[in-house]
Amino acid sequence: MAAAADAAVGITMIEKGAVAIEGDRIVDIGLAVDLAARHMSSERVQFPDAVLVPGFVNAHQHGRGLSQIQLGYPDDQLEPWIARRRGRGAPDAYALTRLAAEEMLANGVTATIHANYSYASGNYEAELRASIRAYLETGLRATVCVGYADRGGLVYPPADESVFRAGLSAAAQALLQSARPAWLPLEGTLDLMARLCEEFAGHPTITLAYGPAGPQWVSDAAWRSLAEDAARRGLGLHFHLLESPAQAACAKVLYPEGVLNRLQSLGVFEARASAAHFAQATERDIADAARMGLVIVSNPGSNMRLGNGPPDIARWRAAGLDVALGTDNCAFQDNEDYLSELRLGSLLARGNAAAGKSDGAATFLMGTDAGARAMFVTDAGRLTLGMKADLVALDLSRLRGTYLDQDTDLLGAVIARGLGSDVLMTVVDGVERYRRGRLADLRRNQAAELAAKAAAASRSVGEDGSFAAAEIAEALRSHYVRLAQ
Repeated sequence: MAAAADAAVGITMIEKGAVAIEGDRIVDIGLAVDLAARHMSSERVQFPDAVLVPGFVNAHQHGRGLSQIQLGYPDDQLEPWIARRRGRGAPDAYALTRLAAEEMLANGVTATIHANYSYASGNYEAELRASIRAYLETGLRATVCVGYADRGGLVYPPADESVFRAGLSAAAQALLQSARPAWLPLEGTLDLMARLCEEFAGHPTITLAYGPAGPQWVSDAAWRSLAEDAARRGLGLHFHLLESPAQAACAKVLYPEGVLNRLQSLGVFEARASAAHFAQATERDIADAARMGLVIVSNPGSNMRLGNGPPDIARWRAAGLDVALGTDNCAFQDNEDYLSELRLGSLLARGNAAAGKSDGAATFLMGTDAGARAMFVTDAGRLTLGMKADLVALDLSRLRGTYLDQDTDLLGAVIARGLGSDVLMTVVDGVERYRRGRLADLRRNQAAELAAKAAAASRSVGEDGSFAAAEIAEALRSHYVRLAQ
């Protein structure tokens, strides 16, 4: 069965259907018997009880192939959780991203946004190029964000960072003092983007975008410069927005006119833009986002695990917002099972499916078509003629189980019961990148070795470093509690 997806009309199910691919494009969709007659010389792959769907788009993640649980630091409020990582070394960015990419492919993800991220190794360009290498080797389609931040790395403005530091112990201050740069200066960031744009112009699977970390982390002057360069080069901007209560409180002080109104005045929406999280958005923020055409990427598991509450997807949809979905490498199940995270998103959106579409179809479009728009790609996310051949075959046998009523909406059943383990095959750009039972050598033989390499440097930098990082985390917790009172 094939699920032909089009944003304008929803999803059409074709029983005993098939998709024909030539090169990297979908060239025919219809009944399998008809396609066999029209494409007699083509190689055929058949599955006895499966559905073909557009490849899923993980529209916000950071290439972290080992979760925080695996790496030894538990879930917490966002700001203390970030601070606890200061007591750890910089892991191998290539190994972590390669693990993440392989896991996404195995779970039916064909495209992703690699959002801004830095391990503060002191060589951000090397980190970013290591991640790009992982996406190139695995074949996963990726919009890679060149990240940037120039403020708020320790405590959000308008707080005086020097005052905050002065209240810490000598050990904690020494840990902060020893930190290496996480990002390039603004001119270095613009230069890196210029060089990457030249290298990857017209690349079939790598798209570039700017990744300003978020309003509380980026100055107005930097927003203006990045937005101008993005608009000039035809690039998108993808950033974090109103993720935590502390960020929402910061935004109220810094942007009394509304954070999105400020970004608009700085030229951000002269380029295409998408933003992740939005969990603390007010009614005004939602209305502004809808008016400006901002694509929102929901991260439901991450928002709940890091103390930011469930995203109000139902309210966003009711306001007309375009909503995609990402795992943030912090999904509810602590893995990259995209179908499970999509199920969580569908529950939060229940009762607000778009007019004329079933809940199952609307949810699928959130995980496919909307995700493509979030990552600034126009020819993926749908099974329609001429689109990129990014598709997934899902095994229906476990999903059907002992019985599935013939009147059950199949896509609804996939959302309600599907798992990443049901993925039979993942195709990106017309190339098979995963087949169940025929795992790539990396996944079969080298995954443990890569995981060990990725984790080794991220282990604690010593007992003193761990205690100092814990002290900074608790100081931040107290700081934001006081501000909320």
